[in-house]
Amino acid sequence: MSLGAVFLALGIGVLLGVAIGENGVVSGASKDLENSLRGDLNNARSRNTELRREIATRDDYENQTYEPLVRDLLPGWRVGIVAMGSLPGGYSADVTDAIEPAGATLDSVSVIKAPLPLGRLASEMKGTKLSRLDRSGDQLERFGRRIGRQLVNGGGLVDRLRHDLFSSSRGEYRGLDGIVYVRRRDGLEGDPKQTQDRFESGLLAAMKDMKVGLAGVETTGTDPSQVGFLSGKDVATVDDLDLTAGRTAVVWIFAGAATGRYGVKGSAEHLLPKAPDQSAARRP
Repeated sequence: MSLGAVFLALGIGVLLGVAIGENGVVSGASKDLENSLRGDLNNARSRNTELRREIATRDDYENQTYEPLVRDLLPGWRVGIVAMGSLPGGYSADVTDAIEPAGATLDSVSVIKAPLPLGRLASEMKGTKLSRLDRSGDQLERFGRRIGRQLVNGGGLVDRLRHDLFSSSRGEYRGLDGIVYVRRRDGLEGDPKQTQDRFESGLLAAMKDMKVGLAGVETTGTDPSQVGFLSGKDVATVDDLDLTAGRTAVVWIFAGAATGRYGVKGSAEHLLPKAPDQSAARRP
């Protein structure tokens, strides 16, 4: 037999041996992997059950302790939601859950159109000093201030412009003690964005000047966050309205006239404002 034939025979023998042996190795490895994965799955299920139990306990604790934390801090307050652009589902319920145990009621919900129908609004303001608000940034900002004042104090202009100004609204404009402000202006760019900015600047400035409770809010899932814009306008913000801590923060901002950024996101300065003195609750 030649040397080449010998090496060929040895090679075939090695390959056959590996093939025969691999069946046993692979079979054993598969069983080990299966057992390991089954153990990991059981551990994960057990941990998941524990976490659910812990979350349920935490939620139960928060639900039982929330009312004592805010009780009678806002006696008789009328609170309104003002949303710029759109109002995501769940916000009205979260605000109601926040303020009712404190003695307040949700009196109105107003969703301002973005972009605004400037031509129709200018037509409605014909004969006034704001008749050119569709062509003058200064007039538009003054218009925003006027709307802000009437949202707080009530007035005929808001009622008259209701269908042109709001995409949806409910409640009566008879004056508010606190405003929860929501900002969702997705998709605005260029001139429409700059125009809306002028109106919104006037609107927020007027609300602040009226010395009512004012809190800009969003939920933990809001993206992009609006905290930067609102805090730049000196509006106190809450970035976790969907959590008990966020609802507490809204009430404490109203009751204690707190400023700052509160919540759980990176932009927050604190989780909660300083707790207000219940004996000095701000009354309307």
